[in-house]
Amino acid sequence: MRAASVRRRGLISAMLNRRSIRYFSSAPVGEEVARLIIEAGQRAPCVYQSYSVIRLKDPQVRRKVVEIIGDDPPLRAPLLLLVCLDVRRTSRMFSLMTERHVLRTERHPVETVEMLVEMAMFMENMVIAAEALALGSVVLDYPLRAPEEFSRALDLPEKVIPLFLMCVGQPAESPPLRPRMPLRFVYHVDRYRDPTEEELQGYLTEADEAHNSEGYLRKYGNLDVKYREYMSQKVSQSKAQEEEASEVQRFFRASGLIL
Repeated sequence: MRAASVRRRGLISAMLNRRSIRYFSSAPVGEEVARLIIEAGQRAPCVYQSYSVIRLKDPQVRRKVVEIIGDDPPLRAPLLLLVCLDVRRTSRMFSLMTERHVLRTERHPVETVEMLVEMAMFMENMVIAAEALALGSVVLDYPLRAPEEFSRALDLPEKVIPLFLMCVGQPAESPPLRPRMPLRFVYHVDRYRDPTEEELQGYLTEADEAHNSEGYLRKYGNLDVKYREYMSQKVSQSKAQEEEASEVQRFFRASGLIL
């Protein structure tokens, strides 16, 4: 089967044309659809299934989220899901099998990485399921950056770690496809090839031009800066960044997530 013909087929086409959506219509997403999306997430490869999803439906609960992070348009999505790493349930399940298990120790890097990767695949399956249902979505990292605030606001039990918000609904916008790295940067055969500095600069210029042409930051963040400048500020080391990282790491360790 030729790749060109496969690219036009339903699911592959949906994946190749998927865009993050940040503006949604008010059309509701029913409970049956929400359950179907989460059930599709569960079919991702797994060993521990260390994840739980909390649908944020009550207006008062949603207001608590807005109080933490501000009124970001995706938070108005009809289906708002808080995705948590559930070390609590996994540890309880391990305890049923053996009294001495890795999650009761300070050293379980393999299990931690496996739990996080499984959670990522679970979320990606939910994203694809939403696309298959003609729904848009975006994944936000606000809980990852403020896990203690989210945990307190939603009264989460110990070792249930809030990491991402997934916003789903009928799209109220049709943004262009955003740039991705060239396949030659990502796909290697037999040996790894470092891209040259010129190639990396070329991609950064392409991404900058595409986002600036769309007016990406003005549209979604009301920011009058170029995309490359914004990303540079985002990843630059600062005292505020160090303090945030220290707080997040402290919360993770107290929750049994050893990184």
